[in-house]
Amino acid sequence: MKNKLLTLCLVTAMTLSLVACGNSNDTKVIESNSTQKASGSEQAASTQTGYVFNYDGMDIPVDADVAPIIDKLGEPSNYFESPSCAADGIGKLYTYSDFEIQTYPDGDVDKVLYVMLRTDNVATAEGIDLSSSREDIVGAYGQATEEDSSSMKYQKGDMTLVFILDGDSLISIEYDSALNL
Repeated sequence: MKNKLLTLCLVTAMTLSLVACGNSNDTKVIESNSTQKASGSEQAASTQTGYVFNYDGMDIPVDADVAPIIDKLGEPSNYFESPSCAADGIGKLYTYSDFEIQTYPDGDVDKVLYVMLRTDNVATAEGIDLSSSREDIVGAYGQATEEDSSSMKYQKGDMTLVFILDGDSLISIEYDSALNL
C-alpha cells in the first residue's frame, strides 16, 4: 500500500510538472471546497471517436471544449494553471475528488488534453477501475496496442487509453489526446 501511494504521488508530481513546463512566474494555484458532482445526464458535445470517460451520466471526451463540462461538474477541489506544453497558451488542471482534467488552449477555447482517474470510485465504461488487475484489463480490452512493465496503452481514434501500473497494481487510468503523447 505504501508503494502504491508513493507511486501515485510520483504520477501526480509528474503530471503537475507537465502542466508547469513554463516560467514559474506565470503559474497560479486556486483552491476551493465546493462539491464536484455533475448534474443530470447531459453530455458534452464532441465529434471525438475513441474511448470516452463518463461521469454521472456525462461524457468527458478528450479534445472537447472543456467549458460546458466544467460548468456541469461545478467547482473543482483544486485548480492550477501554467503555460501549456501541448500548445501555445495556458494549460489548466481541474482536480475533482476522483479524477482530474488537464486542458490545452486551442484559440479562444480550452480543450480536454487528458482525463486521469485517481480513485476506484470511478471506472471506465468497460468497468475497469483502480482495483482492477492486468488480467481484468486484458479481459475488457484485449491485447494492448502498446505495453511495457509500467503501462498498457489502447489506441482508438485520435486518443489513447492508458493504464499505469506499479507491478501488478493499477495506479492510474488516463484518457489521453494525441497531443499528450
